Amino acid sequence: MKAVRLLATSKFLALVALVAVFALGSVASADEADLKSALEDYAAGRYEQALPKLQAYVASNPDDSEVYGILRDTEDRLIIRVLAQGGEHQRLMEYLLDKSKPGAAAEAMSDDAIQATAQEAVESDAIDKRRRASAKLRRAGALAVPYLYPYLGSSSHETVVNAILALRQLGGDATLALAETMQSSNANIRRYAAAVLADSGDSRAIPALSAATSDDDPGIAEKASAALAKMGAEAGSASAAYTALGNRYYSKDLSLATSFDSTKNMWRWEGDALVRYEVPYYLYAYQMAEECAIDALNLDAGNGAARALLVRALLAQRVEAQARADNAPEGLADGAFNLAESQGFGAASAALAASIANGDWDVAVECCDLVRATYGDETLEGHPLGDALVAPHKHLRYSAAIAALHMSPKSNLPNSDKVAALAAQAASESALRQVLVIDDNEATRSKLLIALAQGGYIAAAEGEGTEGVIRAKSAPTIDVVVVRADLGDQANTISAHRHNYSLGVIDELTRDARTRDMSIIVLLQDTADSKKDAIKNMLGEKYGDKIKGFIEVPVVETAALDTVATAAEAKDLSPDQDRANALAAEAAGAFAAMDFSCRTFDLGVAIEPLSTAATEGPTGDIRMNAVMALGNLRVGGADALVKVLNEGDSDDIKVAAAAALGQVLGSNDATPEQIDALVAAAGGEGAVAAAALKALGGVRNLSDDQRNALIKAHRLQVASKAE
Repeated sequence: MKAVRLLATSKFLALVALVAVFALGSVASADEADLKSALEDYAAGRYEQALPKLQAYVASNPDDSEVYGILRDTEDRLIIRVLAQGGEHQRLMEYLLDKSKPGAAAEAMSDDAIQATAQEAVESDAIDKRRRASAKLRRAGALAVPYLYPYLGSSSHETVVNAILALRQLGGDATLALAETMQSSNANIRRYAAAVLADSGDSRAIPALSAATSDDDPGIAEKASAALAKMGAEAGSASAAYTALGNRYYSKDLSLATSFDSTKNMWRWEGDALVRYEVPYYLYAYQMAEECAIDALNLDAGNGAARALLVRALLAQRVEAQARADNAPEGLADGAFNLAESQGFGAASAALAASIANGDWDVAVECCDLVRATYGDETLEGHPLGDALVAPHKHLRYSAAIAALHMSPKSNLPNSDKVAALAAQAASESALRQVLVIDDNEATRSKLLIALAQGGYIAAAEGEGTEGVIRAKSAPTIDVVVVRADLGDQANTISAHRHNYSLGVIDELTRDARTRDMSIIVLLQDTADSKKDAIKNMLGEKYGDKIKGFIEVPVVETAALDTVATAAEAKDLSPDQDRANALAAEAAGAFAAMDFSCRTFDLGVAIEPLSTAATEGPTGDIRMNAVMALGNLRVGGADALVKVLNEGDSDDIKVAAAAALGQVLGSNDATPEQIDALVAAAGGEGAVAAAALKALGGVRNLSDDQRNALIKAHRLQVASKAE
């Protein structure tokens, strides 16, 4: 699939590094004088006097340029002294250091300037000019590669060396673009590009170098093998290497891409030239995963893991497009699904299994639809759809049940006994509330997830701050975000994630347009009451009513659910109701569309919920689909259909109720009241009367006398009385 090419018109603010911890002591209004005074105290060794001032300054929400203006003029050794105090001194200073950004980024180099600088870096006779030009090219980053790599093909040894030196100055910024040049028809470019990539030590180059070990030119193959050895990578399947890299992109490995620029560059080798594409930042990881999967499949079409990755990457882009609606690239949602569908049932099934294994619930929901769309009576023994039916994510369970109904397998689906009940529950949903937990303590995180799931919420979790913010931004329908107050604290269980801290998380959530309306709850660590009170005071001063509540550790499930419920109610319920109504209509529609001869599922459990949906459903779609579902199932619900026939709010639904009643009573004996209702309706006029009369023909226990009465009441008026 071609990359999405979208030129952004504005620059998205970079995500601040997620730093800080909540402080002790009282908090007052503050300005830059607090920070300057705190620094004076630190310089004099008055550390305990300095800390409250530092706390107050952080709580005053200084803007980045203000912090930059102060810390820019502060001696490095004084900042180091503050950091050396450890604890809250260190963490609050780290938070301010990360906010310390120049007021305006330096203007990017123009294409003409990059080209001229690259030419000077390679062709200048003066070594000092070449060095200065190479250093200047760092500002351009990967954009300098298209102007430098052609020099690698030069017959002049000096030119090649100068180009290599300039490319080395770009470091990892050059990796992805330079890796694409390994497809050049010029053997020299391939050979020297491999040498530069080897020096970079960048793991993103491993797939391209692995592929080059099979180059027709023995010298290039040898260079590529040497490059891999230098990087500490073993030569192996290039297809597998591309798949591994793609999975890293898909999982948003923070070592690959952390910035939130409005667009990001993606490189391809086309027409024996390097071509740059611009991709919206929120699609970049999935576009790169897609690229890697395609590269892997080009090398080995039978690579099932790569094909599953391709499907997941496509469906992840569909999820993003649906979340952003009109702000997404046109046609992306449907186009991504259609392309994923082209990969077939096996790939859809493998993608579902991988999504469940990785807790990638939104994509797993889409995979259920894809499995349904590609199903062709394949055996379902051991199929991951059965795992989806018992997954901890409620929406996924619903989607799996709906897919199973549409597929109507004759046997072999694991957990098939749960299908009808789940789909019936989905048809009865009134609101879908969604909660995200960001907590790096695994025990607390798991306990909250279980409690939320049992409380009826659609719950997800991340164990690291940056990933939590990314997830929240990619799912703007989240109602509540629970953030641990001491993310990154040394006592927590995931040491690799200690660089992400709580204030930065909340800063970003409350600042971004997609997340600022989410209700935020803070999870307070098990500590002294005085410290808890200090944290609450600080948060109140810094964020005001954006903080909707607190949950204390150890977690008490009932208290936690009460707090979440209160926070959720602070949000507009309408979107949740709309999502629930759409799901309910879809679930009822699945019962209506399934093969009624399928007896794999216990359909009887669905009759009562469908009867309620038919008579009391909040939307016309729900009521209509439930009526048709009862008719299709043919196992009950006749009284509800009679009620709709008598009291329905439109002729269309009354006609549907009459038809459904005929189907139900063709398989089940009718009561006198049910027959009377059809007879009365048949005595009316129009489409409803015609549908009721037709339905009476299907009633299996209609007596001969009752049929004779129908003939008398409805004789055809084709003859005219003679004069």
